[in-house]
Amino acid sequence: ARSIVNRIWQAYFGTGIVATSEDLGKQAETPSHPELLDWLAVDLMDNGWSLKKLHKQIVMSSTYRQSSKVTPELQAKDPYNRLLARGPRLRVDAEIVRDIALAASGLLNRKVGGPSVYPPAPEFLFQPPVSYGPKNWYEEKGPNRYRRGLYTFRFRSVPYPMLQAFDAPNGDMSCVRRDRSNTPLQALTTLNEPMFLETARALALKTVREGGATEKDRLRFAFRRVVSRTPSEREADMLLTLLAKQTEKHKADPWQLAADDPANPPALPAGVTPAQLAGWTTLSRVLLNLDE
Repeated sequence: ARSIVNRIWQAYFGTGIVATSEDLGKQAETPSHPELLDWLAVDLMDNGWSLKKLHKQIVMSSTYRQSSKVTPELQAKDPYNRLLARGPRLRVDAEIVRDIALAASGLLNRKVGGPSVYPPAPEFLFQPPVSYGPKNWYEEKGPNRYRRGLYTFRFRSVPYPMLQAFDAPNGDMSCVRRDRSNTPLQALTTLNEPMFLETARALALKTVREGGATEKDRLRFAFRRVVSRTPSEREADMLLTLLAKQTEKHKADPWQLAADDPANPPALPAGVTPAQLAGWTTLSRVLLNLDE
């Protein structure tokens, strides 16, 4: 019961009451709140091992519902929030990083269940010497291309590169606790990986079609879709300046950036030029690259 409670707590707060959730033995780290761990474990058993009740207890607690804002003093005293003086703020798991981009762009295929799918991946990954032997990777072309990261097919010996960049474990062993790193490779992935480029193009197209008549309205539309708030004046000024520069930059050949297939570009609303769409594509890449 302690082990189950600890793993669920870890999912919500980033770190379990016992940080080493894969090891609750005598050599494990001491629990940060041992009485709480015991109480939750006993309560779980007393309520028929109801995980639904456990989840509800945690998310409705005043501890979980605190603001995640942190003062410099609290950051210095408790950088990992082991004292639970603030709400959790942690990077989502690898699969959800891509799901958020797909959802914000409107591309996400919300179908539940079914077989694994093959999103874009570099061809050399499945050939020797990178792979033990040649493997088939049937890249999806239809709606299955945009299914949740949960459904991405993974060979045991060839991890999917985008997921691995965001700390998804290999498939050759069980994993109770994922590490969370912050590396330049992650930023490069969300800027340049083929699926993220497609989400940026889709978000740009959705913005010029549905975001409003002015650039400010469209910026608010795109910004809210990605980070669920409106931009500050300073953020808006910086992004609109970037938009103007990128629109001018891509006047000569906009479709190379703005279209998945430059030979068959999408239809644009009246008054929107291909260069403007290219500018919005660049801006969308920036928004989808924000850690927020």
